[in-house]
Amino acid sequence: MKFYSSDIVEKIREERRKGFTLRQLGEKFNIPNNTISIWVRDIKSHTNSFLVARKREESSRNELKRVGDNFKIDKTTAQILVSILYWCEGSKYPATNNLSFSNSDYYLVKLYIELLRIGFNINERKFRARLQIHTTHNYKKELTFWSKLLKISKKQFERPTVTNPTKNMKRLSYRGTCTIKYYDVKLQLNIMGIYEALGKRVISGGLPER
Repeated sequence: MKFYSSDIVEKIREERRKGFTLRQLGEKFNIPNNTISIWVRDIKSHTNSFLVARKREESSRNELKRVGDNFKIDKTTAQILVSILYWCEGSKYPATNNLSFSNSDYYLVKLYIELLRIGFNINERKFRARLQIHTTHNYKKELTFWSKLLKISKKQFERPTVTNPTKNMKRLSYRGTCTIKYYDVKLQLNIMGIYEALGKRVISGGLPER
């Protein structure tokens, strides 16, 4: 994957605000239109192609929206969903002896912790959290944001990891990466057991032995 400097991204966003089309921007900067569209998707345009694309996007989003709207989440369902999320993004035993889930998508992190609370009898005092942020972030502001979002006391946040931002493309609306830890190795093994059993049922022929 090719990376582009934040200067290029900002320059293209400025040009988009002036009314340049994706094709014009692509030809001017020699960058694929699909890449540019991701960088400028939050910038409104009155061009016909933009309005048509947005209408098509909204239609696709709503096409099966009812599936999510009508999906009932009970305790068992929450256990399955959170196990799948943990299978994808969590740290596994024996590398860690706690439930450790890390992501920069705050919507996903919020979903994970709420499903965990619905699916299991959680002791809130066992939660710990840690942020990885850039030197350009205001730590107090980000700490307040994540603490309020996840309903975890600020006192349960460990010292953050602070890094210098790279010269590569900046992520829009980046609030840092949050790692949630829940210190209960039995629950960790329970969750691993759920997704392993699910995998064996769904995958034809079962899973190979580890």
